[in-house]
Amino acid sequence: MTSDQPPRADMQQTVLSQLLARVRREQFETWFRSLRLGRVDDREMEFSVTSQFVRDWIQKNHLPTLRDVAGSDGRLRSVAVSLRPEDGWDSLAIVGLDATVRPANSGPSARANAASQASANLQPGVGANEMPLRSDAAGNPAMERRHPLVLNPHYAFDKFVVGPCNRLAHASALAVAENPGGAYNPLFIHGNVGLGKSHLLQAICHTITKRNPAARVLYLSCEDFTNTFINAIQAGALDEFRNLHRRVDVLVIDDVQFLANKDKTQEEFFHTFNSLYNLQKQIVLSSDRSPVEIPTIEERLVSRFKWGLVAEIESPCFETRVAIVRRKAKSRGSELADDVSCYIAERVTANIRELEGAVTKVVGVAAITGRPITLELASEALRGVAVTRLTQVSTDEVVELITAEFAISARDLTGKSRTQAISLPRQIAMYLLREHTELSLEDIGRVFGNRDHTTVLYAVTKIRDRSVSDRLFREMLESLATRLVGRNFR
Repeated sequence: MTSDQPPRADMQQTVLSQLLARVRREQFETWFRSLRLGRVDDREMEFSVTSQFVRDWIQKNHLPTLRDVAGSDGRLRSVAVSLRPEDGWDSLAIVGLDATVRPANSGPSARANAASQASANLQPGVGANEMPLRSDAAGNPAMERRHPLVLNPHYAFDKFVVGPCNRLAHASALAVAENPGGAYNPLFIHGNVGLGKSHLLQAICHTITKRNPAARVLYLSCEDFTNTFINAIQAGALDEFRNLHRRVDVLVIDDVQFLANKDKTQEEFFHTFNSLYNLQKQIVLSSDRSPVEIPTIEERLVSRFKWGLVAEIESPCFETRVAIVRRKAKSRGSELADDVSCYIAERVTANIRELEGAVTKVVGVAAITGRPITLELASEALRGVAVTRLTQVSTDEVVELITAEFAISARDLTGKSRTQAISLPRQIAMYLLREHTELSLEDIGRVFGNRDHTTVLYAVTKIRDRSVSDRLFREMLESLATRLVGRNFR
């Protein structure tokens, strides 16, 4: 960027405002929601988006508009549109629409280095949305900053679709939000990716800060906690780090499973947890698995995670998916017919995030083509979308598959033998049961001769780890899973 150009944040706002003036609002929300301004010079302006489908559509249909915007200051620039990983960026608030705004430097790398960014001023009396890392302006400049509470305004309780799959998690989150430190402490919410854990965590933060604007609420990912801790060690600023995390009213940490294999971070988090808990401050955690399933995490942390309430979010049932489809479509200004809503809900079943993406694609195609949203249009729009049905299988089917594949008897598989010829198939069977059924670790242990849940956890973790490092082993697992789901093993 040349020195006579305005700051990138200002250019980002200018670009989006000009785009909004050139395209319909529906088009803007569908195609430019994740548009971020990247490199800019006198010859080129580079943008990025988080969806390959969106990038291809912009390149095919909106490059002339982007070129006009890029040259609005009199410079003749070419335009490039690249793809970046999903990062939560949502630029609509910059141009006055209802959405989250993140500054141009708020990506993962910037957050990882947040502890090393200096703040020009630290004023007393900072409210919930900007909490000082230290109370005095003197000391280590690496830790002198404000920690912004960046929340998605769409992640509120009134925008969360409640169903049998998430009723307990929703009710407990609401109770915590209305009575922090007094209802369930800690609250531990777990479930697979894309089922709404972050939505509930941020809804808690929204409700608490709305009811008590002076509340000191700290919401961050476990990765942020770890990176800030590492930076604090390097900067010799552990006291400041502890002041930030132990002097809050509510600590909310997403994806706490990333504590695995981080001994020093676990130690620090253990003392942070104890400090807040003893002061009756609210702690809310989320993970993609239950506390006992997080590998290599200290037992003392696991026990503390279970002190309050552990609530699981499961994959949504059909009725809940239909309700989600209708709400997501309505938020984009469209009303879907029953047959269209049911079609989308039947096609994508395992992940709410993918379900929302399917709705966005259907609504976007209808907006661009000017066609009504019919079953035919939905079928065309989702033709390239993989069907992600969560298929449940039975214990007997897993046992039948493994015994046929490895030429062993069911008695050997579920018996006490520890030979390699038996133990590996047994571990694979435990893994498949964990991945493709609703059975708990204890339930799986009972299938295999009343084995302890820690034995099952060890087996599942071992198979997962080997599948990461051994390509042929991973392909064998995938083949077994495909045959199991397709019942193609008899």
